[in-house]
Amino acid sequence: MTFFTAWWRLTLGILIVTVTVHATVQDAGGHSLRTTKSATTGSTWGPYRPNLYFGVRPQLPETLLFGLMWASGDSRDGMLRTLRDTCEQDDGMQGYGWTSYDPRAGGSQTIHDAALRVDLKVDFYKSQDGLSWTARVTGTPRAGAPADLKTAVVFHAAMERAESPTSERSLRCVRHLRHRDDIRCMALLPELDPVGLYITRGTDNKVVEGPSVMSLNVTEDQIWQAKDHMVDLMDGHSSAAFSTRVDAVFPRAAPFEDQKYAGLTQSLLANLLGGMGYFHGDQLIDYSHAPEYEETDLRFWEKAADAMAHAPVTIKPNVSLLSFVPSRPFFPRGFLWDEGFHLLPVIEWDLNLAVEVLKSWLSLMDDDGWIAREQILGPEARSKVPKEFQTQYPHHANPPTLLMLVSVIISKLTHATPYNGDSSDSITSAEKGQALVKEIFPLLSRHHDWFRRTQAGNFTAYPRPSGANAEGYRWRGRNPGHCLGSGLDDYPRAEPPHPGELHVDALAWIGASAKALQQAAEYIGEDSSIYKEQLQAVRQNLDTLHWDPATETYCDATIGHDGKYKHVCHTGYVSLMPLLLGHLDESHPHLPAVLDTLSDPAKLWSPHGLRSLSAQDENYGKDEDYWRGAVWMNINVLAVLGLRNLGNSTTAGARAQSLAAHLRKRVVDTVYSSWEQTGFAWEQYSDGTGKGQRSRAFTGWTAAVLLLMGLEDATVVFPDPLEGSTTHSSGWTAPAIGFVGLLVLLVLFRHRIMGLCSRVAIVWRQSRSHRYHQGDEGRALNEAIDLDDLYESDTDTADR
Repeated sequence: MTFFTAWWRLTLGILIVTVTVHATVQDAGGHSLRTTKSATTGSTWGPYRPNLYFGVRPQLPETLLFGLMWASGDSRDGMLRTLRDTCEQDDGMQGYGWTSYDPRAGGSQTIHDAALRVDLKVDFYKSQDGLSWTARVTGTPRAGAPADLKTAVVFHAAMERAESPTSERSLRCVRHLRHRDDIRCMALLPELDPVGLYITRGTDNKVVEGPSVMSLNVTEDQIWQAKDHMVDLMDGHSSAAFSTRVDAVFPRAAPFEDQKYAGLTQSLLANLLGGMGYFHGDQLIDYSHAPEYEETDLRFWEKAADAMAHAPVTIKPNVSLLSFVPSRPFFPRGFLWDEGFHLLPVIEWDLNLAVEVLKSWLSLMDDDGWIAREQILGPEARSKVPKEFQTQYPHHANPPTLLMLVSVIISKLTHATPYNGDSSDSITSAEKGQALVKEIFPLLSRHHDWFRRTQAGNFTAYPRPSGANAEGYRWRGRNPGHCLGSGLDDYPRAEPPHPGELHVDALAWIGASAKALQQAAEYIGEDSSIYKEQLQAVRQNLDTLHWDPATETYCDATIGHDGKYKHVCHTGYVSLMPLLLGHLDESHPHLPAVLDTLSDPAKLWSPHGLRSLSAQDENYGKDEDYWRGAVWMNINVLAVLGLRNLGNSTTAGARAQSLAAHLRKRVVDTVYSSWEQTGFAWEQYSDGTGKGQRSRAFTGWTAAVLLLMGLEDATVVFPDPLEGSTTHSSGWTAPAIGFVGLLVLLVLFRHRIMGLCSRVAIVWRQSRSHRYHQGDEGRALNEAIDLDDLYESDTDTADR
């Protein structure tokens, strides 16, 4: 491999360095263009190395890699200590991110390096035909910086597979003979016409030293380590146009019309889009399919861990992926269930781009229908992942969020919801829209079938409630304290894990997947009956298998020490999944109780959004405290949308609409306040203070709050649970409000009376066999009911 750097040391007044690249993608000579179909649309080139502060490459494997580094220019030692290249969590940045970015046009990124006392602006522009791009770096001293502040700026370029002088791939860079401050490069590789690279500096720069040009050959597995090699060598369109388009695609409705929210909208979108990467490399996969991975025995996690320790690991040949990333400094790679949330705003902005990324993910599917939940492609990606998590397993799942995109895409193709994004033939042509869905439908169906097969619960070896059908699932790969497959890593489940347990969120996700496939089949004129039947069976079993009348929540289930079926109730996001994924309509008998749980400030309703785990749960805030109380924005967005999708012809429906409006404001304001203070979106937010926490620059699914600012709230009658009796102005008369309030009381009263009557009847019938116990902190009595009568509803308190 050839690795090249050009660097200057400058005294900053204004620092300007410009890189210009021109290349034409070849479509002749027999070269495969499967990864460059987007060449004519202008998205071949882009900053597709999101783990770098600024890194550019084309959507081609084994190709050219470009990047930007900078450091203190005071001394050689100072430069070595402060060299910036990859995004890091603790690098002294006060903030960084894209202020505007469109993958087809380019944009601007600002970097506030408080430690080095310099602000950098990187403008990245693309020609209309997509064949050329220019990057312009401007630096400005921060307040308090010395007058003679010196900064070193480094551009680095690398050519993959340029092993020898006779190779058909080459990269050569030299200083211009007459203009000694300019660098000119020529790159040759089969997939592109000759690439011209021109690096020049602005005339206003005060150059202390440079430019210097250095190059070396490195091995394939080291080509991405630009910073290390540098150390070794030494010892578009304007932001205004982007802003206008963002306002058109993501208009803001009350109460977010204020211009201050425009900055948040642009930042979230630009950094989501700027976090798109093109990844190419090998994978580590365990294809042993060891029988221990079936997890049929007690203490199955120990046997599975032993099998994993001895199983052969296959190095799967190189594959390519176009994907957005959750966080450039901490998670700069593709994650399966994250990507579904990432693409929700992207569909609104650029449907073709979203479909291109979706197809890229689906291209990684094996013949069974499995897609690795974490895409760790090549040594650069593996350098960010602990060794024990690098190998992927074909029996491990993730929530199938890619399927939920189908409903959104079809709503755009059928004009059921408006589309204001970049032009798309699939939108304007019904024939092309149907062709798109027909192309992806078989792959999505295969993925759905794989999930139902590999994550199926055991309905033969263990007791199940009377009336249950065979639709029930559990996440494979469980161990005590963790269920990584669910995406909710440390959310409390049954302890110890049991091969007979069933997970309510897994069943709810399968139902959402079946519903999406039913819609897709109907849209393209295929038989949808199998998915309709699956959806009906899922919804039946959500109530039969997972509804716990004692706690009035949806719960996981397991097999107790006595061999009986029992519920494991930890109120939180898992409890809400039937609602969030659209399985409860406004007339569902359990909806009032679910809304009670959701809106209870002592449980899930916080000033900053829905908590991931009830504040009353004994695991709240304990141990790793990852999904044990913090507010996560992807789930809160699902909650707002799920509540809004309920009708308002019933009291429960009207209440859900009010809760959606209150939650929408709390969620957006939480993200805005933290962004205003820190300059970042965050992985999660404190339910107590609203401050962002965990990974910063997490503009992955947190960016989905974009979808909330443009929603028009329905009539809001019911108060925010944290605001007493205060109501929003709605235009309703006092008698009408009183009547609705009376209906709410009647519904809640009837619900509790029916539950009480049911319990009294059970006690009367089984007075001799009941055992009672009082839960922590004075919770209500829980009865253990014989399986023949209904099912055992005891919580897991005794086991814990």
